[in-house]
Amino acid sequence: MRVLKVIYVLAIAALLILLVIVGVQAFYPAPQYPDCYDLLGPAPDYESPEYEEWDQQCMQLLDEYRQEAGARDRNIFFIVLPLGAVFAVAGTLIQRRLGIFGAGLILGGIGTMVFATVPYDLNMVLRFAGIAAILAVLLFVGYKVFLSLRKS
Repeated sequence: MRVLKVIYVLAIAALLILLVIVGVQAFYPAPQYPDCYDLLGPAPDYESPEYEEWDQQCMQLLDEYRQEAGARDRNIFFIVLPLGAVFAVAGTLIQRRLGIFGAGLILGGIGTMVFATVPYDLNMVLRFAGIAAILAVLLFVGYKVFLSLRKS
């Protein structure tokens, strides 16, 4: 029976994380990576004067993509990180009464917060702040859960 409870908690956590990931992809899709050959046509001969113009246009498309991707990753960070913290804290508050449901929310919330810090184009300062927030929530959860177990 104990193994079944562990599997159930892990299933809740995994599906909560998956729900957030798929929700982000469904409602806020990533910008399309520009294919210069499709958008600008085949590259001119490397030594021709047209090549430099083609290359500059391609670089401009790539820069625009990076800016869009970076803005999207920042927005996801500021939405998903607090959402994960809410899941983890809510799981902590209901864990005493509802046991495995709370534990699943805690793990799912921490996993959701980790997902918020993973994007490739995320600024390192935000990534650092996100990891610090994850650690703070994890310490809060551990304190509340394990202190309540010690008091019981």
